[in-house]
Amino acid sequence: KDKSCYIRAAMQILIFNLGIVTIAMIIFGKLYPFPYYLEFILFMIAARVFDTIQKLLRGLKNQWLFILSSLIYTIIFLTLNVVQICILKKGVSSLFISAVIAYMGAVIFAFIKEPRLKVNLSIRPDWELLGKMCRFSIPLIPNQLNWWVMNSSDRFVVTYFLGTAVNGVYSIAYKFPSMLQLLLGFFNTSWQDVSVADKSKDTGAYYSNVFYKLYTFSFSLLWILIPATKIFITLVMAEDYKIAARYISFLYLGSVFQSFSSFYGVGYLKDKKTKQASLTSIYGAVINLLVNIMMIRWIGLHAASISTFFGFLIMWLVREKQNRVELGIRIEKKHFLLYSSATVCLCTVTCMTGMGMDILIGIMGGIGFILINRRLIQQIITKLIKKRIR
Repeated sequence: KDKSCYIRAAMQILIFNLGIVTIAMIIFGKLYPFPYYLEFILFMIAARVFDTIQKLLRGLKNQWLFILSSLIYTIIFLTLNVVQICILKKGVSSLFISAVIAYMGAVIFAFIKEPRLKVNLSIRPDWELLGKMCRFSIPLIPNQLNWWVMNSSDRFVVTYFLGTAVNGVYSIAYKFPSMLQLLLGFFNTSWQDVSVADKSKDTGAYYSNVFYKLYTFSFSLLWILIPATKIFITLVMAEDYKIAARYISFLYLGSVFQSFSSFYGVGYLKDKKTKQASLTSIYGAVINLLVNIMMIRWIGLHAASISTFFGFLIMWLVREKQNRVELGIRIEKKHFLLYSSATVCLCTVTCMTGMGMDILIGIMGGIGFILINRRLIQQIITKLIKKRIR
């Protein structure tokens, strides 16, 4: 009921943490100078303030301002970059300065539009509340680090065993599934807000239906995305990078299971069992690393994409088991196995197919996607038409 005390506590923690890290970075920068360290510190401060305000806007259920402030940041950042780099011909420091101005501009706009963010920070900290918040959030730090390991460790392993040139190919392949991660990330952000705020007990049927729609949509979407991306890479990319088309399929599949892991992760937030969230991400990170190292000498770059898939698969399986009771989700096992098996087979086959077969698979996949998701597509179109009429 009293949101101001939590907003105040979050900002007090933010100021305290930024103070410590800024002092440490200044000392480090003096002892071991590196380029643009002062600009980097300003960038770090502005980015953390913006991110915290974004989280608070989500907590306040002000989704429009959450989206609008992100849009304002993007517009300011891109505009300043064009002016400073393309017109004024300034160097790397202008990138940092553009980001800092854009972040702070978006933060100021959020404070103007959302009066509930304006709290008195001079009030003595509520140590009991701060302790409660820290006990909840500290276990999520290793969880976040392990998500980073899952997404980034492959590149270090590939560079070590196969060299920087092959890592360049892998980076190209990874960019396309990253866009799918972004799309599914929007859904999971909204899902987290809705499910954590839902205090009703009888939610199993609703959650089961949402997950059913998520996995049918996600798997069937890959039937189009994988062949379409391969065709795009073959036609558009430079000759040296066309080989990246072979490695995208299991990276796409890994992105889907990453989304499933995030979907089930809300169970830890609802039940305030954040330690378990960190443990599951550790399992996934370890599996990812081990599979990559063991297989990379045998199958080369395919090991990186397959290990990513296995890591997120294991993470999802553990989270599904641990949150089965909390979320009450019932999976139609035969239906799920049918879709997942078909997608795994597609991923395996498309590692070896050429342009002609990819076109055929893409057409068949597109027809399958429309038939499977016709009701969902119809619901979305109906809602858009109704909003247009209003």
